[in-house]
Amino acid sequence: MGILNNLLEKVKGVEAGLTTGEAIGDVLLYYGDDIMSLQIHQLFEGKASNGEDIRPYYSEDLKPGGYFRSKETAKNYSAWKEIIPYPYQVDRNPDAPNLYINGRFHSELTVEFGSTTVGVVPATSYAQQIVAKYGISTFGLTPWNWNVIWRERGAFQQLLNNIQSKLYGN
Repeated sequence: MGILNNLLEKVKGVEAGLTTGEAIGDVLLYYGDDIMSLQIHQLFEGKASNGEDIRPYYSEDLKPGGYFRSKETAKNYSAWKEIIPYPYQVDRNPDAPNLYINGRFHSELTVEFGSTTVGVVPATSYAQQIVAKYGISTFGLTPWNWNVIWRERGAFQQLLNNIQSKLYGN
């Protein structure tokens, strides 16, 4: 019974790590660069973490509270954004912001790991202003980009390997 009791204790440890999220967080620590790369590509697509277009649209971002003086200036800006060179080729709703002009904002985001959380957050006051405008919930990966991390980049297999190692010691 000693071997079974030992295994039961190990299983309880694995369960605790999965329940609290610590086991998942331990794996994701290795994928910070992948998370950031996918986040930037997602922003180029004009997509928020929920998979919807980033809002407000240019055509909605009008004064007095918004940025543009009129729908016409918003339309002109949107047209200009279509011709500037981007590091990625994406299919984006031209009215949806991609938060890119010269790359400064995208370069001032970082991945922050908490004990049971992962977030894409601003690293500078400039980036904080933009995040405040669009809302922190805009940032973070869509479910399909998380699937890329877990399935294509190998996080799920790494989690399984970690569990196996905790259970069997190899």
